[in-house]
Amino acid sequence: MIAPKISIIVPIYKVEKEIHRCVESLINQTFKGIEIILVDDGSPDNCPIICDEYAKKDNRIKVIHKENGGLSDARNAGLLEAKADYILFVDSDDYIDKRTCEKFYSTIEANVDVIVGDAVRIEGANKSLMEHAYIPPDAIISGKEFLKKQLKSRKMNMAAWLNLYNRNYLVDNGLFFKKGILHEDEQWTPRVFLKAKKVKYIKFPFYYYIIRKDSITKAKDKTKNGIDLINTCYELEKIYEELEDIELKKLLNDNLARIFLQAIDDGDFYSNQYKDLYNKMFLIGKPLSIKNKAKSYLFILNKMLYKFVYRSFKKASID
Repeated sequence: MIAPKISIIVPIYKVEKEIHRCVESLINQTFKGIEIILVDDGSPDNCPIICDEYAKKDNRIKVIHKENGGLSDARNAGLLEAKADYILFVDSDDYIDKRTCEKFYSTIEANVDVIVGDAVRIEGANKSLMEHAYIPPDAIISGKEFLKKQLKSRKMNMAAWLNLYNRNYLVDNGLFFKKGILHEDEQWTPRVFLKAKKVKYIKFPFYYYIIRKDSITKAKDKTKNGIDLINTCYELEKIYEELEDIELKKLLNDNLARIFLQAIDDGDFYSNQYKDLYNKMFLIGKPLSIKNKAKSYLFILNKMLYKFVYRSFKKASID
């Protein structure tokens, strides 16, 4: 078998209704030089059997069966097993355009660290484009410059599945996912781009991101979501403090303020019983945009008033 050029890593857990759509989009890629790594993360349904059946039909598919360890652990397992030079992460309830690997591979240049694409967000009958700020197709820029441009344009998305990665770049820099947390991409993706020397962008919405009613992002109890996001904010704050690029540091801290407030609302951490969970003074000096400044100042002044105003506006926008 010829060595694969792209390894596609798919964590699998309780998605027996969606897994066929995902895997079919992979095996039908127009570019054939791929390997598909299905990581069964201890799924309790029929997913392990389905994975093995696919492996029998297509020798490009490898199945890893492991104890449940969460999305980060499954992705790490796939990354360590991958044999190709480049890595693509695909979540098992999503799918990709059949031309994805062909498009990505045709744009690879020597030692590029990350190639960025776009996505389509699908929630029921509603579709919206997740598109980055434009960068010329022949341009190669640093990860820091990419972050700066996207954050300025309010178009930076931290989803790990939006990009193709140089495997050696990830492994050599120890860029693995933190185990046991939710919103792991918020913690992982900034670290990836801050170290990247060569980043390319292709204007191609290759990824189809499906919002499921029973997904983690739709769960009613988001206490862990909030706690993990708050801890991620504290971790990233230390990394950003070391940056010499003042403009980039301000933009990243502004994004941290947004994430921090999102964490408070996700976990409903407004009452005094959560006073030891976080320090609202974390927001001091971080907001850059007028919107984030207004929200942060109101939250620091009066948490319950902020909750009322924020949720009223959010409800009005939905209605």
